[in-house]
Amino acid sequence: MALYAAAAAVLAGVESRQGSLKGLVYGSSFQNVKQLYALVCETQRYSAVLDAVIASAGLLRAEKKLRPHLAKVLVYELLLGRGFKGRGGRWKPLLDRHQARLKAELARLKVRRGVSQNEDLLEGRSKPDPASQVPRFVRVNTLKTSSEDAVDYFKRQGFSYQGRASRCHIK
Repeated sequence: MALYAAAAAVLAGVESRQGSLKGLVYGSSFQNVKQLYALVCETQRYSAVLDAVIASAGLLRAEKKLRPHLAKVLVYELLLGRGFKGRGGRWKPLLDRHQARLKAELARLKVRRGVSQNEDLLEGRSKPDPASQVPRFVRVNTLKTSSEDAVDYFKRQGFSYQGRASRCHIK
């Protein structure tokens, strides 16, 4: 259980701006730094989802001894991670009591957002806008096509350009 306590301490340090995530992980006294770093990064990645699940399940109200950062790490490990390493220590029986409610809240959140996979719950996982995929400057091979054809192509795609046709600046 030292892994989960160390991860919770790193998350608390990052939130209180005591240092960077990487600095706090490497500055901790935990031996397996790679494992700790992976757990903290993934927990922080799903932070908004975990906060919503913990709040809707009422886990912190039901369990007074459970700190918020430790709850976030443990719920990540239970719902989204690989499960508890070893026997889970004293926190595993506590989360086993609330496991059904936490899983139900995660499923309810998925239904509300209209997604089927856990990765789709992340905020930044929207489909990219086609305008963001178009390069800002375009180099045209005039042996194969003309600059005007390239400008016409981008106009048909819904993009505007600035400058001469020989030097396209896509906006």
